[in-house]
Amino acid sequence: MKQRIGNVGVLNLLNATEESVQGYEKIGNVGVVLYRTGQSGLLASLNIGNVGKTIEVPDGYSYFNGILTIDAAYVSSLTKQLKMVVNGTVILANDLTAEQLETENMDFIINGTIYVPAHLTGMVSQLFSEGSRSVHTYEDTPPRFENGAVELSNSYLRAAKGPLHLVVNGTLTLPQDLDMELFNQKISDIEVNGLVTVHAEQEESLHAKMSSAPNGVVQVIPAGYLPLRKSLKLNSRSIRSLKKAKLLTKKPLILEKDLSREAFDAAISRINSKSFIVCHEEIEDLVYEKLDRLETEVLSFDDRFVLIEGDETWTKSRFESFAEPLTLIVNGLLTISSDVTEETVQNSLSSIDLLGEIQVMEPKLFGAVQAKIRANSGELKEQTTEEVNPAAAMQNIGELSL
Repeated sequence: MKQRIGNVGVLNLLNATEESVQGYEKIGNVGVVLYRTGQSGLLASLNIGNVGKTIEVPDGYSYFNGILTIDAAYVSSLTKQLKMVVNGTVILANDLTAEQLETENMDFIINGTIYVPAHLTGMVSQLFSEGSRSVHTYEDTPPRFENGAVELSNSYLRAAKGPLHLVVNGTLTLPQDLDMELFNQKISDIEVNGLVTVHAEQEESLHAKMSSAPNGVVQVIPAGYLPLRKSLKLNSRSIRSLKKAKLLTKKPLILEKDLSREAFDAAISRINSKSFIVCHEEIEDLVYEKLDRLETEVLSFDDRFVLIEGDETWTKSRFESFAEPLTLIVNGLLTISSDVTEETVQNSLSSIDLLGEIQVMEPKLFGAVQAKIRANSGELKEQTTEEVNPAAAMQNIGELSL
């Protein structure tokens, strides 16, 4: 069975053959394709989504993907001419001299970013003329690279020995208690490839440290709002910790049945939600009054609800374990097994809010389930009986060599 691959960062065809590419049925979107002269036919034979960039690697050139630092020791260690295609980042160290770069045998094709000390800036275009690259100059120390989720805390800044040129590949968060005077002192430049989360009062200082727009998204938290990092469930006890709070969230907000109108009104003044809110029908009107975003989905229930966020399979006995009909909120994947009858669905459910996916094992259940759906931004379908080979389907891959 042929393999199906999700999105691929780098598709490496440098050593590919007609036989090696035949084992793939489909590949999702590809950021960069690497190939050698004469291999363009292999690329055409693959079923690929969108391709961001193709790079032809000349014969005799090696390939490097990632961050390459070239310092004086690296240059002096070369015993023969180095020919290389670099996809990523090249850092020229501060200890390099112009004479070293001019006399050493280095032939680079760079697709990405070059960080160069000020005294070598004039030579970069001459030495690295091929490829698609951007050039950034630094003064004292090379940039610091951080990957993943980074919180720019006061401790992080105090630990920095000098002004930092910070490059973040992932997510960068500026906490609300960040000392902005320390931030201005310890940060010289910031580059972000991903998501930046910043409070409104910090936004101007952040942009002042960015020489170019971020390669991603800047999320600005309005002044006075409390950002929620995960789903929040509030009941009559837990809500006491909030006093006229303004909530900002991209995750579900769950308001339990025992929450009174008075307690809810006293605890929360505004809600800015890009997800959905579950509440009892008694406070539904108050929830709408406090919304900043009219498109926020408010899902009310009468007696009882069950929220499904992962993958669950419900059998007949699971449905019948509830004494009263319930509201089912599906935000993940619900599989309804073959022993469930139309009568079971009719008697056990008051309504379904479908935000994720429901799969029914029996075609005759499709209509019964569909009749119970109230809010629908998801998918209802019959589960196929076709066996899937786990090895034939793979998720997103950073680099794939065929």
